[in-house]
Amino acid sequence: MPVPGGLLDWRDSSHFRWDAPCTLCRTPTPLRSHAGEPVHKACAEAWLADHPVEARLGRFVSDPQPKRRDDNGHA
Repeated sequence: MPVPGGLLDWRDSSHFRWDAPCTLCRTPTPLRSHAGEPVHKACAEAWLADHPVEARLGRFVSDPQPKRRDDNGHA
């Protein structure tokens, strides 16, 4: 979960589907949250910033980040 005002990382192709009305602004979007909720990434980020208490419940979260490797290729 990003910090309030932070950016979501939605690089995975599972976030992109057919157009549906954004849950928050009602204009069409091909994006989906992890729960399959149609929502623009910018709308989700604004919602997280405006609702810091509810944001802790994980409505909108970032994709898991791959583990960093050191210079020797080890995790």
